[in-house]
Amino acid sequence: MRKEFLLRGLKGELDMMKYLPFMTEKDVITKKPRWCIAAEEYDVHPFGKLIRTPAKYHAKGHVIEHKKYYHGFFMNLKCTEGFYNQYSHILDKYICTEDHVSREYQPDWM
Repeated sequence: MRKEFLLRGLKGELDMMKYLPFMTEKDVITKKPRWCIAAEEYDVHPFGKLIRTPAKYHAKGHVIEHKKYYHGFFMNLKCTEGFYNQYSHILDKYICTEDHVSREYQPDWM
């Protein structure tokens, strides 16, 4: 059975790649790390910004109020219990447990 977590890195994506190397792979062309989005034990969906409130528009299409975002880099993680147990000491630093963070406007995946 897979568990789903919202991961949040307050120092950005590169910091998360540095401390979560077991979820990255080396790009063949650029030789830089990138997210390994699908593996046998986990699926990762990085989406960067999480919307706090959507934009509000006037009837003519003008923006009345711009979108507001939560601070940090966000990604969705679905993993097996074994994977979580193996890396829980690292993942617990990034799992977002705050009640005020709403996942209402989080992108959806299949």
